[in-house]
Amino acid sequence: MFSMAYSKPHSARKRMISNVYSKSYVQSSPELHEISKTMLYDRLLPLLDEAVINRKPLDVLELNYSSTMDFINAFMFGVQNGSNFLQDIETRRHWLHVYQSRRPFRFWSGELPGLKSFLARLGFDIVPKWAKGANKEIEDWTIERCIAAENSSKTLPAPNSPKDNGNLETPPIVYNQLSTSLTASSLNSPSPYPQKLAIATELLDHLAAGHETSGITLTYLFHELSLHPSLQKELRTEFLTLSPPLKFPLPASKTTLPNPRSVDALPLLHAVLMETLRIHAAIPGPQPRITPSTPTSLAGSPPLPGGVRVSAQAYTLHRNAGVFPEPEKWKPERWIETSEEKKSEMGRWFWAFGSGGRMCVGSNFAMQEMKLITAAIYTNYTTSIVDDEGIEQIDAYTAGPRANKLVLRFERA
Repeated sequence: MFSMAYSKPHSARKRMISNVYSKSYVQSSPELHEISKTMLYDRLLPLLDEAVINRKPLDVLELNYSSTMDFINAFMFGVQNGSNFLQDIETRRHWLHVYQSRRPFRFWSGELPGLKSFLARLGFDIVPKWAKGANKEIEDWTIERCIAAENSSKTLPAPNSPKDNGNLETPPIVYNQLSTSLTASSLNSPSPYPQKLAIATELLDHLAAGHETSGITLTYLFHELSLHPSLQKELRTEFLTLSPPLKFPLPASKTTLPNPRSVDALPLLHAVLMETLRIHAAIPGPQPRITPSTPTSLAGSPPLPGGVRVSAQAYTLHRNAGVFPEPEKWKPERWIETSEEKKSEMGRWFWAFGSGGRMCVGSNFAMQEMKLITAAIYTNYTTSIVDDEGIEQIDAYTAGPRANKLVLRFERA
């Protein structure tokens, strides 16, 4: 879906899966509730507590990639079929290395596929063999998850049923939705591509975007909060109003998480996340669109013929000083201490997830996941900077820290 240039096929594919990514679905899903509890209380928070006890600083970029990868994989494929990067250090480091090593070569397939094919016919391959091998490893890994999801869909006894060994199993929510929709669609319009390959291709986009962008955003949020200790205290005060609060370890009498709607409604949490998404957009690069067949004028331009590629980018939109005064400053208060009219104007210029029909399908999932992770961490811990050299974002479509790390120290709040 992400790589579909034209609106009609993109819209058709998005309709197939948008319901399971809707705000109402992710806030009310009992499966996602169980996934969240497992990720926080069985994986993330014990890891942080161990780091506190051992006074061991942590690279939170790697930590955040692991958290977001485990979350999105569990939602797509089921907990039992997804990743466990938070606990399996060797696997996560290998996977992240393979995934990131191939990034410089994505440009050719994404932006100049014709030139890439032409040069290949002449015997000149722009993409080296090792990068192709890395791509294949990621693709095969995704196909394995899809096969496991398909098999578990046939054998899962009941929603949220623990196995005999006590491990949680959940339905492969996104996989099931996409598989069902593609099967129904193929009855009316057969696809030239094998359905299993179409599913794996689509879900590889989801797991790539679902871990990388949220992981980068959380890293910059934690960096900003580490620069503002007093704001950490204010946030913790806000988090302790949740019922039940996200305290670790989980008291025996409290077996549930707070309602996602109550987490979503916390004003200071929302403000710090929105401001981080504004000034540190994980995808600051251009978002291409294709003009429709009818000549179209954009932002006062002369009429553009159909089939022309145009784009806008979050980096530029988010730095409009007329909308965001002092745009280079991280000022979460701008989302609180202002009128509703001004909030509405900032919302129109806010493009961290795009807008319209091509807006990120996973934006609601990402916001809920990031808010929950942030609330769980800063309810229980404070953070301070150990090493933030190279924290500035690289100049790229997807922009993480130049040093590819951020090392923080965690202490009990």
